[in-house]
Amino acid sequence: MKKILIFLLILSNLSFAAQNLPVNSKELDKILDQAFENIDRGNTQKGVSILKKKISENPTEIIYKAILGSIYDGAGRKNEAEKEFDEAVRLQEKYPFIAGDGKKYDIRFMIGMFYGFTEDYTSALKWLNQVDEKEYNEMFKDEPELKDFLFGIFNYNDNNPEEAKKYLFKSSIHDKEGLSENVLGQIYFAEGNQKEAIKWFLASANKGNPGGQGNLGYLYYQLGDKKSALEWLQRAFETAKKTKDNDLMKEMQESIKEVKNSQK
Repeated sequence: MKKILIFLLILSNLSFAAQNLPVNSKELDKILDQAFENIDRGNTQKGVSILKKKISENPTEIIYKAILGSIYDGAGRKNEAEKEFDEAVRLQEKYPFIAGDGKKYDIRFMIGMFYGFTEDYTSALKWLNQVDEKEYNEMFKDEPELKDFLFGIFNYNDNNPEEAKKYLFKSSIHDKEGLSENVLGQIYFAEGNQKEAIKWFLASANKGNPGGQGNLGYLYYQLGDKKSALEWLQRAFETAKKTKDNDLMKEMQESIKEVKNSQK
C-alpha cells in the first residue's frame, strides 16, 4: 500500500505574499520552475543564481531565502542552508508571511514543509516543532484538524507509527474526507493488526474516501473474501471516476481484474 503525501496538497493550495510586499504567485511559480529546471539538469549553481538574483532585487521576500536554504541543504551545503533559514526567520518579525487566503504563516512552518516535500521528514518535524502552538491555532483556526493530520502524516512517513497515531486519532474526529482514518488503517495493516486495519479503512471508506475504499478492498482480497474485495474496489473506482483521478481509476481497474482472474 502506498504512503500518501497529503502535504503536497497543502503546498499546492498556498499562494504566498509578504505583507505590504506582495509576491505574485505566478511569478513565484516561474522563478521556481526556472531554478529547479536547472537543478534537475545538474546545474545547481545556475538554480542558486536565479534565486540569489531575486533575493537581491527584494531581500524582504523571505520565501526565496527559505527555498534557497532548502536547495543548499539538498546539495549538502549545510552551513549555507542554516544561514539562509536563520535570516528568513529573523526577517519574518518585520516581514511576516501572508498567504493568498489572508492567513499568516510562520516561515519555520514553510521550511518544514519544504523538507517534507523532499521527503526529509526528520528535518521537517524539527522545524515544524519550533512553531508556537498559538501560531498553529491562528494558521489553522478554520481547519483545526489540519495541524494534527500534518504531524500525523509526517510522523508516519518518518517511521514513528505510535506518534503518528496520537495525531491521527485527533484529526480523525473532524476529518470529513476520511484521510486520517485511511492512514491509521495503513499503520495497523503494517503492524499486522488486521482487525484494527479493517475498522479504520471502513471508517475512511464510509466517508467516501477512495483510498480507504481501495485499501479495504485490497485487505479483503488478502483475507480471501473476494466478494467484499470486488465490492470495495469497484466503489473506489467509481469514486475516483467522479473526482477524475485517472491514476487511481487505472490502479483500481487493474486490481479488479486481478481479483476476477483469481476466481477462475
